[in-house]
Amino acid sequence: MCIDCFDDSDAAGEDLGFAAGEIAWLARRIESDMKGAPLPARSWQIYFGEASGALDWPSLERIGRAMEGARQVAQLAGGPFHAADG
Repeated sequence: MCIDCFDDSDAAGEDLGFAAGEIAWLARRIESDMKGAPLPARSWQIYFGEASGALDWPSLERIGRAMEGARQVAQLAGGPFHAADG
């Protein structure tokens, strides 16, 4: 993904006491519970720059909504979240 499109490198977690990986994990959980078929793991790898490729606009919107939800959950929780806990 191009650096000009989105910058989720910090995943809005560091300033909340959350690791970027925890926010990503939570976003993937949120996305899997959204209406419609969940995105394949490769889409998430492309989004986070772990793999090269392109995402269509509906996939980007779906991931964006999931990331926003994860940020809101992190903000409401107000402390470290551990994927193993939930």
